[in-house]
Amino acid sequence: MARFTPVRSVQNIRHGWHLFKNRRTMWQMVREIVKGQYKMSLPTLAIIVISLIYIISPIDIAPDFIPVLGWLDDGLVLYFLLKRFTSETQRFTRHKAAERRSHC
Repeated sequence: MARFTPVRSVQNIRHGWHLFKNRRTMWQMVREIVKGQYKMSLPTLAIIVISLIYIISPIDIAPDFIPVLGWLDDGLVLYFLLKRFTSETQRFTRHKAAERRSHC
């Protein structure tokens, strides 16, 4: 009997692949944010900051010394971070396309 890959894991891979495939766009977005030329949405900024603090912080809902459960919560937070960053990268791409159209 064939094994099927759950739809959710395919979507997770897709988010990561989208960021990897568009890494130049992502880094361009980060550079423009730092320079002040592009304003990231407030919810995305909050999610990024809170997620990074949660992943780096030793205080977790499930402590990291518990073998699987401890890493699962960090992985879930990382998943939501990647998902949000993917949507922000797409928003940035639409912003740049509109910017190019307005200059023509």
